[in-house]
Amino acid sequence: MISGAGIGEPTLGEPATSPLGVVAGDTCHVDVVDRWGNMVSATPSGGWLQSSPVIPELGVCLGSRMQMFWLEEGLSASLEPGKRPRSTLSPSMAFKDGEPYLVFGTPGGDQQDQWSVLMFLHHVHHGMNLQEAIDCPAFHNEHVPSSFYPRAAQTGLVALEARFPEATRAALSQRGHRLRVGDAWSEGRLSGCAREPTPEGTVLKAAANPRGMQGYAVGR
Repeated sequence: MISGAGIGEPTLGEPATSPLGVVAGDTCHVDVVDRWGNMVSATPSGGWLQSSPVIPELGVCLGSRMQMFWLEEGLSASLEPGKRPRSTLSPSMAFKDGEPYLVFGTPGGDQQDQWSVLMFLHHVHHGMNLQEAIDCPAFHNEHVPSSFYPRAAQTGLVALEARFPEATRAALSQRGHRLRVGDAWSEGRLSGCAREPTPEGTVLKAAANPRGMQGYAVGR
């Protein structure tokens, strides 16, 4: 089973797919599980170098996550020898009863962790199947400075889909959140694959996001 989603905005690390599927090019996410139980979760991304071009002399893609260093001394993310930059890329794997069970993830810059956690909690703790967990109304916050220059932050802001009911929006506002309501299907590009042992045999499952018309789940 294979599921995948993409694509992102090249400078902000945000998914930027039009309703017609027109894309600017950048991050994508792919999950794979096979009949033998091998599982892979991958989030290739070009960052500000679209499509991660291969350097012929090196034979490898040119990574771009050093863009997340800060060119300011004295910070935990300052550009210095021996340091690794923070990365937004968050391909994920979950185990069940000690065995690999689920691979999942999404493009989306700093939203990757937020959207993936929502999917995981909906599936594991709220009993939704993979597709229901992906399709559930989603949100993210922009309170922390962005990983990408110019490090924008929106203090107290929560961006959420229009499918959230008015009562939920009102409760968030009463708690001091500033709300930005987007389109009904505007948050996330999630996908996932799972391997579920059953008394009848092992079942392979996959789901992908309808948002932006860039998610697909395929089995063969």
